[in-house]
Amino acid sequence: MSAASSLAAQIALIEKKRAVLLGLTQLVISLERLHSSLEAVLLLGGSRLQLSTSELRSVEVIRQRVRNLSDAELRAAVFNLDGLVSDSLLNLSRLALQLVDDPQVQLDQLESIHPQVNTFNRNARTAIALRALLAKRGEVVAALHLPLPRLAIQQRLQQVDAREQVIRQQVCTHITGMRGDVAQLLANPACSDAQRAMYQALDQSLAENLAHIQAGLSLSELPVAIEDIEVAEAAPAHGDDSREAELPAAPVPSVTSEAPEKEEAGLLPRVRDWLNAPWNSGRKRD
Repeated sequence: MSAASSLAAQIALIEKKRAVLLGLTQLVISLERLHSSLEAVLLLGGSRLQLSTSELRSVEVIRQRVRNLSDAELRAAVFNLDGLVSDSLLNLSRLALQLVDDPQVQLDQLESIHPQVNTFNRNARTAIALRALLAKRGEVVAALHLPLPRLAIQQRLQQVDAREQVIRQQVCTHITGMRGDVAQLLANPACSDAQRAMYQALDQSLAENLAHIQAGLSLSELPVAIEDIEVAEAAPAHGDDSREAELPAAPVPSVTSEAPEKEEAGLLPRVRDWLNAPWNSGRKRD
């Protein structure tokens, strides 16, 4: 096999592995979001709110934004949010089963799951924040009546967490393998200067992502998103009439993009504005 043909095969392998890595990463992100959502449900259904430091900071943010609303208005918002959470919990449990038990879950399935989990998580965490805010005002709101046994939710949370840890390790192993493939490609004499620069940058991105994951941080906040990593096309082998060598590969669309939600009227959108940034920002995983 000529050096040029070998280079083309190496590039094709790296692109294939990048696609697999994208799928693994999106699966972990889905599991992270499910984990956060199930934790929020258990908190809502508890006898008292035990908030972390970051959650207390978030309560202070929303307090500033809804300080002019009456207790009655906030109670009405909590009531509406509780209904949304309760109605969606069974579906969330089904999604958890799908992600935990189905080893062949596909990217298009994750694309449909993400918006559902995000909406549920936003509703549940807004309800938590409003309860905490009402408690600061001396108003006590009853815990959410969960449509599933608390033990069943805890078991599902444990299964989601265990599955997440397994896939996180697979992501680390996959990135390490990709870096080895990139090293071999860089040693190929047919690799052009432009390709060498691109793959050196790719290797640096992979190294940064690996360090981020090994530190226990969320995959939703990778230093370099996997879908943003480009793989260059191979130069044509000798005798090939193609004149499009070294053009960058077409951008891969993100599977996490969500359709814009319909604009809502009333109180709920106002008290949910503060949730534009996820609560688990920068969180570490055990």
